[in-house]
Amino acid sequence: MKTDERILQFFAEHEGTYLSGETLAKNLDMSRAAVWKAIQKLTEQGHVIDSQHHVGYRYQSGKVLSAPMIKQLTHNDWHIQLLGSVDSTNTYAKKMLARGDVTVPTMIVANQQTGGRGRLGRTFVSPADTGLYISFALPLPIGTLVLPGLLTTGTAVAVSRAIKKTIGIELDFKWVNDLLFKNRKVGGILTEAVMDFESQQVSAIVVGIGLNLQRPKNLDATLENKVGGMVTELTVSRNTIVAALCDEFVKLYAEYTDGSFLTAYRKRNIVIGRTITVKYGKELVTGVAKAIDEQGQLLVDTGDDIKIINSGEVLKVQLPNDVYQG
Repeated sequence: MKTDERILQFFAEHEGTYLSGETLAKNLDMSRAAVWKAIQKLTEQGHVIDSQHHVGYRYQSGKVLSAPMIKQLTHNDWHIQLLGSVDSTNTYAKKMLARGDVTVPTMIVANQQTGGRGRLGRTFVSPADTGLYISFALPLPIGTLVLPGLLTTGTAVAVSRAIKKTIGIELDFKWVNDLLFKNRKVGGILTEAVMDFESQQVSAIVVGIGLNLQRPKNLDATLENKVGGMVTELTVSRNTIVAALCDEFVKLYAEYTDGSFLTAYRKRNIVIGRTITVKYGKELVTGVAKAIDEQGQLLVDTGDDIKIINSGEVLKVQLPNDVYQG
């Protein structure tokens, strides 16, 4: 681990505390000059470190994402990869899994995506510093049973728990993968499979999560009334949010197949009891959303029968006052 990374990790262990140069040098077995140089380097990278004469240094949580800081804050042993900018964390994760470069569960975090994407090939606006773009790369033994409906709905609950713990707000869900706050989309989930070429079976899955912590600027006119943010000003370090999200996902992934989170998912889902239009394959289904079953599937009463939809996207949902949300 590099000198600056070691100092970052020590700051994380003593968050909010002033640490003298002598304390840092002694605990990290380096010279005072090395400490000073490392802190200068961290400052140049954008980290905010308060310096008080005769008192020491104190790390202040800012906008800079830091893998050592995230790792120190988590309570699991999953691997973490941090990227400054990438086309898509999901695309990157799938390439790494296919090449065999990722062989254990790994969380991939990017500060910015240049080609962020959602379901049906839609663009997910992913500016730097104001959001979080995360993919969990999950290798699987060939033949492992995957329940995508439960994994996606469970991930939504895991994200909402992390956001409640760190930011203090409650997210709502629009089946199956949209995260909402105050009736605006503030995040999405994209679950994808990686196939083994020889066996033609699923060898890994990737769970992508895009979050607008703050509302993106300069949105396209078509998104202006649909996309929102969770806060106007971010007062919680993104490292803290990432760490909480990682911990919640790790817990969820270990037990998602039992569907124990479904009560929480149903409670915050905006579609139940509403008239909706769902894109299901090449078909559009309109009816009343009756329930979400034990597999995370949506049950829609079309008037003629009950459609069981295991994968799709709610294009419109009729909210109170006859307002449709797309």
